[in-house]
Amino acid sequence: MVSFLRREVRKDDAYLVPLRFFIGMGWIRASLEKLLDPNWNDGVALAQFLQGKLDGGHMVFPTYRILVEQVFLPHVGVLSLIIITGQLLAGIAILFGAFTNLGLLGALFMNINFILAGQVNPSAFYVIIESVLFIANVGAVMGLDEVISRRIRYPWLVARPHWDQDYVPMEKRSFLVLAVVSLIVALVASVHVRDWGPTSIDDPAMILLVLSSLGGLSTLIVYFRFREPATLPGTSS
Repeated sequence: MVSFLRREVRKDDAYLVPLRFFIGMGWIRASLEKLLDPNWNDGVALAQFLQGKLDGGHMVFPTYRILVEQVFLPHVGVLSLIIITGQLLAGIAILFGAFTNLGLLGALFMNINFILAGQVNPSAFYVIIESVLFIANVGAVMGLDEVISRRIRYPWLVARPHWDQDYVPMEKRSFLVLAVVSLIVALVASVHVRDWGPTSIDDPAMILLVLSSLGGLSTLIVYFRFREPATLPGTSS
């Protein structure tokens, strides 16, 4: 056990493991808190949250408001169960480092939806941490992904120990596509910004603009970090 810990803490980005534990336990706590609340189980709490954000004018994106009114609220009971289950699964994946990147993507999706709904804090804070953990492949440190990645090598699902391993070209291109999509989202968000001043930290559109811009640049860096292997899978040397 001592030799295992010594080997793991010497890996790149091992200093980010406590952040992974923090985020993983946070999602599990959030899920259990809702599971024990009868108002969450029957959808009442979620309906009150969404309706309050609508009535307060916190949802600045018209398309998302329509989605909430026509899809989320009519099916709020099912959506509550999806949120509770999603938070639990994301927390377990992140905490134990098993399919970590898939868990982080699920967590990012939930946090971004909270921001779109007008709940900026603490989701913006979590988005930054989860993005860093995803890019750093921290699930391969003190996590089960080091073993899982030997059979499942796609980085959108599993954290891999090194970025210079063999990959299929689609993997590298997918990060470029995400970078472009993120920057497009940033441009769309800029149209809906209400406050360009110092108090804009409570403006969902401004927060999404900043996070999308940072995310786009980060995934572009990941794209360039892929190193062409000497021999691609399925080719001869």
